[in-house]
Amino acid sequence: MGLITRARRLHYVWSWRLRYWWLDTPAGAQAQMGVLAFAALVVIIQLIRMAMVALVPPSPGEPAKAIYWWVVQLIIAIVSAIISYAMRPKVEEQKPQAGKAPSTQDGQAVKDHFGTVWVEDEFILAWKMMGTDRIRSKGGKK
Repeated sequence: MGLITRARRLHYVWSWRLRYWWLDTPAGAQAQMGVLAFAALVVIIQLIRMAMVALVPPSPGEPAKAIYWWVVQLIIAIVSAIISYAMRPKVEEQKPQAGKAPSTQDGQAVKDHFGTVWVEDEFILAWKMMGTDRIRSKGGKK
């Protein structure tokens, strides 16, 4: 393998490992909460800085800063996030599997076929309804 092929392979493998760690493990969930907390801290600090600049009058020779447009853009972003959250598709609850069970004959033996043959007489040896229980995950968001 060439150097480029090995580099691509390593990139592919480690990107999937990172994706698995980020999405499907408790450590990934903790990392997501850490990133969310850091982002919230940055937003709060920026809002405090913006409020301080808005409250302090500019010096006589300094031009006024247009920080009020940031406030308008922030309000628009918050309102659009609320609207998109409210209009997201709702997940419907899964219905149990519905089906008509075929009739089976008790005591019928399993037929052995050897080689390539054409079977005219098909039969069902057993039948079980599947998919009636919900799948519940113990970790992650799935």
